Amino acid sequence: MREMVRICAFAAVLLCAASPAAGLSPCVDVALVLAVDASGSIDDTEYAFQREAIASAFRDEHVVAAIKSVGVMAAGVMFWGDGEFPAQRIDWTIIEGSDDAEGFAQKVESNKRTVFGNTDIGSGIWAALDMLTDPRLCASRLIVNVSGDGKETIAPKRRHVATLDMARRRAEEMDVTVNALVLADEERDLASYYKQKVIVGNNAFVMSIDTYSDYASAIRKKLIREIPSQSLAQADTPEW
Repeated sequence: MREMVRICAFAAVLLCAASPAAGLSPCVDVALVLAVDASGSIDDTEYAFQREAIASAFRDEHVVAAIKSVGVMAAGVMFWGDGEFPAQRIDWTIIEGSDDAEGFAQKVESNKRTVFGNTDIGSGIWAALDMLTDPRLCASRLIVNVSGDGKETIAPKRRHVATLDMARRRAEEMDVTVNALVLADEERDLASYYKQKVIVGNNAFVMSIDTYSDYASAIRKKLIREIPSQSLAQADTPEW
């Protein structure tokens, strides 16, 4: 059965090589959405740092090897901020090797910021889950890779936005694993908060860093850890 899925995915990759988003493979081994914090606590320099770090990670030979180890991956990005406004989406790219990964990296690094505002983690995850319901997509495993530097904003008298609890319940219903990378430079208990309130799914994990200088290395190591197999996420949260 798995071999049939691989053949299906490979054939679809060939058909959609000129336009991966328009002709998304109907069967991939992993679908991954990077849900990246672009709220008001992230300044333009930090935003650019995150963007460049993600692009660099997908150019890394070890990340590409991790992707190859599972077969075919669909990757996309959702930059999130205030839930009252649309998240910023980088559409799916089918990645089977280094050339595809390079194309995805170029999409990420050319992105222009349009998102600001409150730290609505729930809305960011919800938008990533919306992306995973794309009718063009089926995948053996679904992952949301969320990063952030703060806790969910609690603000009264706002228009309806998806709460963190709502997003986590939806992820559970969809059998989506939500992993997290946190920047705990100002909130020392942030990793614990994400572990208790954000991540969900079998073997879901949190990685924590103290400075943006560690972000590029951490996102690379996080991808290497979560792409090949959920079983690799059983270890305790590493220190960086």
